[in-house]
Amino acid sequence: MPNLYPQVVDKSTLTGVFRNEQFLTIGVEGQADAGGTATVALPVICTTPDDANTFFGPASSLAGLVNYLLAQGIEFVYAVAASKGSAPSLAQRQAAWATLEDNPSIRIRLTDSTLQADLVALADSCENAEGIQNKQFCIVGLPIPAVKATAISAAGAVASKRAVLVSPHVYNLSGTLMSGQYGAAKAAALIALNPDIADSMNGMELGGTGGVELDATGLPIYRLRTNGGAPINDFEDLETGGVSPFQQSPNGLAAFTHLRTTYTVDSTFDSLMTLLIKDQVFIDIRKILLDNEFLRKGNTDANRAMAAKLVDQYLKSVSDWVQPITLPDGTTGYGVSAVASSDQKSFTVYYYGQVVRGTNVINVNGTLTIPA
Repeated sequence: MPNLYPQVVDKSTLTGVFRNEQFLTIGVEGQADAGGTATVALPVICTTPDDANTFFGPASSLAGLVNYLLAQGIEFVYAVAASKGSAPSLAQRQAAWATLEDNPSIRIRLTDSTLQADLVALADSCENAEGIQNKQFCIVGLPIPAVKATAISAAGAVASKRAVLVSPHVYNLSGTLMSGQYGAAKAAALIALNPDIADSMNGMELGGTGGVELDATGLPIYRLRTNGGAPINDFEDLETGGVSPFQQSPNGLAAFTHLRTTYTVDSTFDSLMTLLIKDQVFIDIRKILLDNEFLRKGNTDANRAMAAKLVDQYLKSVSDWVQPITLPDGTTGYGVSAVASSDQKSFTVYYYGQVVRGTNVINVNGTLTIPA
């Protein structure tokens, strides 16, 4: 981008508890019926089932997905038709996605497709949005039936810090097994309405579900297996491979195991909440810098020091997200500084901290003596 364009740019790298309920806006793309009133590749806002049915046709896959989200308690959804009356091509989906990429309000992206090639491209679309500082990620699912090796392979193909792949499939309360896009929508709704992004949601039940996909034996298709004395942990295999598996809760509902991105090159984003915290810290810092009009003030030592002070105060207020670290001088803090460029046309705000992560494992190591 031209360096004279006034903006706040995310140059952070990852080495960042909402006080109020947070709603992450959802953007959905899919196929509309020929009779829907919506224009292809033109997003609309849906707040009621009547909106979705009118715009996209009541029998369309896109209306079905939007209505499902609204039924989960989502207040409104941005929705865009990639085609009308026939299945969208990838090029048509990409044209529709482009209109969502540019919307800074949208944080979670969904599609009615379960084709691997489409899911890979949707993750790329979210990365496109990141290129203009819009903080988006997608949640996607696969066709019925679930297969562990297929899910791991798909996650490896997507391989994005901005994508979450959920599996297996989930039953609704009527006992119908829902295809992957609905499991993704269920996850998206719970994440969007979660008031605390430091909450890993590990083990959280998916209300309004009837459990997870079963195999021919009547057991959950992913589970802990004895395997003739050589135990297999399907969940660990899936998570290591970049998949966010659902599990069966003791109450018979589907539940999260652990939400992670499909990026597995290192462990940086093996928790989705790491991404959410990193994104939200940037969004909040950008707002602080813009609200205090630092783009209009002189690039002086005093103004840079004030910017650094405000950022430091903010980080201290969200220590439940980002913990301070031990700095080179032996003190504990965030090491916030603001450094001018050599041409004096910009300055960079630096900070350091440790992202708070959810607890994945609790080890019980007791000693018990039972008298004879």
